[in-house]
Amino acid sequence: MKKSFVIVMIIMIICSGLAFAAGGGQSGSSGGKTDIRWMEWKSPEVGAATIQKLNSDFNNAHPQFNLTNIDRPFNGFYDNLVVQAQARNLPDVIMIQVDWVGAFAKEGIIQSIDPMVAKEPSNFLDQYYDAFKQMVDGKKYHLPIHSGCVAMFYDPDILRKEGFSGPPTTWDELMAVAKKVTHGGQYAITGTLASEPPTNLTYDIYPLMFQAGAKVVDANAKPAFNSPEGVRALEFYKELVQYSVPGVLQNGEAQKRQNFPQGTVAMMFEGPWGVPIQKGFNANKDFEVVTLTKGVTTGTIVRGSLLAIPTSTSGAKLDGAWAALKYLTGAEGSETYCSGSGDLPANKIAAARPFVTNNKYMKGFLAQMDLPNANALPHLPSQVELNRLLTIEIQQFVSGNKTAKQALDDAAAKWNELLK
Repeated sequence: MKKSFVIVMIIMIICSGLAFAAGGGQSGSSGGKTDIRWMEWKSPEVGAATIQKLNSDFNNAHPQFNLTNIDRPFNGFYDNLVVQAQARNLPDVIMIQVDWVGAFAKEGIIQSIDPMVAKEPSNFLDQYYDAFKQMVDGKKYHLPIHSGCVAMFYDPDILRKEGFSGPPTTWDELMAVAKKVTHGGQYAITGTLASEPPTNLTYDIYPLMFQAGAKVVDANAKPAFNSPEGVRALEFYKELVQYSVPGVLQNGEAQKRQNFPQGTVAMMFEGPWGVPIQKGFNANKDFEVVTLTKGVTTGTIVRGSLLAIPTSTSGAKLDGAWAALKYLTGAEGSETYCSGSGDLPANKIAAARPFVTNNKYMKGFLAQMDLPNANALPHLPSQVELNRLLTIEIQQFVSGNKTAKQALDDAAAKWNELLK
């Protein structure tokens, strides 16, 4: 009898723990209000007070709902969402990354927001940057809560010391600066092409491809980077890394970022999330943010965190989830969120407000977003693995084991196999 009781108690504890970890699937209302839960990993960065203000402001404006957040660590977040989706135990709104959209849409984890958008004014989506309007099989699945593009951080002290009145604006100027500033333990750039995390391509490769006029995929979502333009981007990159801090194929994001504030690195390709990181390393270090250099054209990669609605959300909860998406990604919610996080708003109305336009670092990112070819990655299934495969092939080129064309052709073949 005692043994059976203990077993029952253990099972109850385990089940309770699993339910807590999942954060979804609990009762749908409290105090006459419909509970709406959104799961995110950003509270430590944004600040608990900012997240709570978002919740309370939404609840004050929507008394029929009770919005609460569930914070979970980013490590394991993707896998946890998949497990919870299989158990149909997801909360009502989930934060996701750009790379996850294609897989989650194909697997039926998230639902299209097209029916909700159709009920909004015809210009509803105009408030968001175009990079966040991508679809999967003609359907839209998310709204962006914040944005970020890659721009160029530079050390004005190094450039002045080396005789430059300002940062480079073209590929030719960038190479000229790189050659002159690299000497005696001083380097032009700090970067990373390590294969983990696969998002390292965000900084040094995809932007160069866009600047060379290359496309990642064609109109049929097939790899198109193995083009003359893609080859030119890789050849320029290989020449540039001669003037980088050594170890570009091994150094990770952390090492890359730690190199920049040492006073021995002139430039770094980075997103707005890198500003507070640099200030954390050295609050007194002066640096500037400007647009990336121009090749055949301009170009950058656009990332950010997105909000989506699981397919398991329905009824009154779906109404509340959609209201939450609109608020959290709208002008007011975006200003609250990005004021706390330091991110660039994905909402253009919020991005035009003084908290962004008066920030000297954000001006560079705003200018970059307004230039042609500020592109997000296409929403392909297995995008994380696709990035990894491309990284490994480019490493082979940089190491001298393959030509640029061979590396890109081999990567394209592996993409086609994975995308079958």
